[in-house]
Amino acid sequence: MIELKLYVSEVDYEAAVQLLTGGGVAGSAAAMAARVLPDGAKEELAAKYINASAAKLQTMLEQAAASKGVHVKLTGAQAAVVRFS
Repeated sequence: MIELKLYVSEVDYEAAVQLLTGGGVAGSAAAMAARVLPDGAKEELAAKYINASAAKLQTMLEQAAASKGVHVKLTGAQAAVVRFS
């Protein structure tokens, strides 16, 4: 098994939250919160939704890889906020 770490420095928080929550009222409320929160809080919110939607994220990444001809099976996804000095 390979562990791959990706560090994301920029993300459209509003779109990411909408995508991971599947939209709806809860997704819209979370996306609106992502729009107005300070950056640190946006990162915490995004990590929370990524972790809550890990299975959906895994499927999305597998499908993206498959669309490029690469078969991959992910066994986990986890997000954490990391601060670099």
